Amino acid sequence: MSMSAEQVSAFQAMGGFQASQSLLLILGLVFALVLLYSAWAIGVGYRGWASGQLSNGKFGGLIARLALLYAVLTYFLLQ
Repeated sequence: MSMSAEQVSAFQAMGGFQASQSLLLILGLVFALVLLYSAWAIGVGYRGWASGQLSNGKFGGLIARLALLYAVLTYFLLQ
């Protein structure tokens, strides 16, 4: 369901930006959160690997899963 011309005009007047630009904001926030989570997970995984509590295979699997997560997210959201 599309917004009428009056609704678009009211949104732009009160928000100060077009409604279509809010999609870019939401996508940017999603990607920023995924990258932040990935950095945290890699940091925790590295500390586990460095202390010998995490094997090479499991650490590599963590990196591969995060790369796959980012690739799938990129494919579906930026299609």
